[in-house]
Amino acid sequence: MSSNSTALLGLAQPLRTEGTITEQNVYVNSFARAARPLSSDVLIKNGILSELKEYGKEIVPARCHEASNYLVTDAICDELYAGKVMAGLRSAGLKVQKLVVPVMTDESGETSTEPSKTREVFDQLVDEIIEAGINKNSCIISLGGGVVNNICGVLAAVLYRGITLVHLTTTTMGAFDAAIDFKQGINHPLGKNLLGTYWPASTI
Repeated sequence: MSSNSTALLGLAQPLRTEGTITEQNVYVNSFARAARPLSSDVLIKNGILSELKEYGKEIVPARCHEASNYLVTDAICDELYAGKVMAGLRSAGLKVQKLVVPVMTDESGETSTEPSKTREVFDQLVDEIIEAGINKNSCIISLGGGVVNNICGVLAAVLYRGITLVHLTTTTMGAFDAAIDFKQGINHPLGKNLLGTYWPASTI
């Protein structure tokens, strides 16, 4: 492919360096490509979830405005906030579908989303998103606490080898740990957060 063709397609070739020959007659070279910067914009406004008609397209980056986007929440936040959030984002002109992570009872008897932070729930979400339709400009929007933030982070990092992530975090743990950090993870039967990556949210 010519350089003109790659420019038209918006592609960038890896940075090339001049190779060397070692004393053992081995050719050595390397290449690099710029990675997504680990940075996020943080928006704080009282009552912003009720004003998403106005702020939705500011929270969700412009490249996602014409794509199919996915709001992922848990069963508790679904009842409390999801209707208002979905209506606001759609009123802003965004195409958004909703997926709900189940809430279960943990070992202490408390209601929790932690038991849903599994490969099985993750795979189910992946299947639903791919079947419904997605492209490189799609966005994963998390609405919930740390567990939902983490699941959505892995989803965004894995789908299409990386798509846009937005956190609408609803808990202190989410706001001061899971959402505001770049560590994204799900649990494995042998341990917590053993599967994951570093992937930044565009907006929190």
